Amino acid sequence: MVSALAGGLCAVVAALIDQTRGLGSALGAVALVLAYFFSGQLVERIAMQLANSQGMVLIMSGYLVRVLLLGLILRWALSSPAVASLVSPVWVCAGALAAVVGWLGGLIVRHSRARIAVYDRPYQAPAGWDE
Repeated sequence: MVSALAGGLCAVVAALIDQTRGLGSALGAVALVLAYFFSGQLVERIAMQLANSQGMVLIMSGYLVRVLLLGLILRWALSSPAVASLVSPVWVCAGALAAVVGWLGGLIVRHSRARIAVYDRPYQAPAGWDE
């Protein structure tokens, strides 16, 4: 949510400064970052239900596939003259950076407020407290 908000804000600024070229570049970068992160979350959700070694293999394989796909998409986009003329590298970087910072900021805030059962034991009054 925070990532989409940060990316949307960056896209609005890009649209104001560089019109449709900036808007499309920023939104495309935000979409790539969010697709990368959400696909990783799906793989991790499945891996959490597997044994430790199987889960680790699945997570690492998923990471490798996502990095390769992202690399292929970026290579295609950079080598295609039609796509290169439509995107602004500055707004692609700004959109991706805004989405990543927003995603990580959201994770930090959410995890800092998480209740972890191992550390959150039920309260027990000290001995002799209620006597």
